[in-house]
Amino acid sequence: SITMGERFMDAQLKAARLISSEHGIDAARRYLRELPLSEPEQQIQRYLVEGELLSSEERYEEAIALYDDSLVLFIDNSQLLYARALTAEKLDRLDILEKDLKRILSKDPENTQALNALGYTLADRTNRHKEALGYIEQAYRQQPDDPAILDSMGWVHYRLGRLDEAQKYLEQASALLKDAEIAAHLGEVLWANGKKEEARQVWNEALKFAPDHKVLQQTIERFTP
Repeated sequence: SITMGERFMDAQLKAARLISSEHGIDAARRYLRELPLSEPEQQIQRYLVEGELLSSEERYEEAIALYDDSLVLFIDNSQLLYARALTAEKLDRLDILEKDLKRILSKDPENTQALNALGYTLADRTNRHKEALGYIEQAYRQQPDDPAILDSMGWVHYRLGRLDEAQKYLEQASALLKDAEIAAHLGEVLWANGKKEEARQVWNEALKFAPDHKVLQQTIERFTP
């Protein structure tokens, strides 16, 4: 059930996003700062939305500084740690990402979001693929039908050189969710598995609904220059 407090906060956050799109992010941030919020949960939501607005403008350094401030007030809050971790990844600060996600997991070892994010990043951005698989498998045991986790399972198997396994998981993810990044991954695995025509089909299909998606574009350029 939703409390009045949550309804109020949802309305304020919608308003902030609207102000941002019409008058710019700084006006939206001023609006958020002036909200009279007494509940800690509301204050946390305000930080998360302000950080999200900064990230949407690729102002990642400022978003990180904001999360740093918020975590002084709300020490070890999982939502804020997770938001800072994902923002740090955009700046290639994998040290911050790993530290923050592990802080979440030290308190909440079953946190599916943190397990998946840590596993996927290690699979995608480092050579620690076996370790990555451990985290992703833990997340998968909890939520085997989650498309993001299936995507991570596919990607880590690909990085481990297990193409058939990778294809199986990515096809499951793709069947559950129409998503450009999943399509980019599936196409890459099909291509590596010698199924170039199928790969092109998957990519072209995804371009119809996400023509500007960065990961999709970069993947296609890598294989079909």
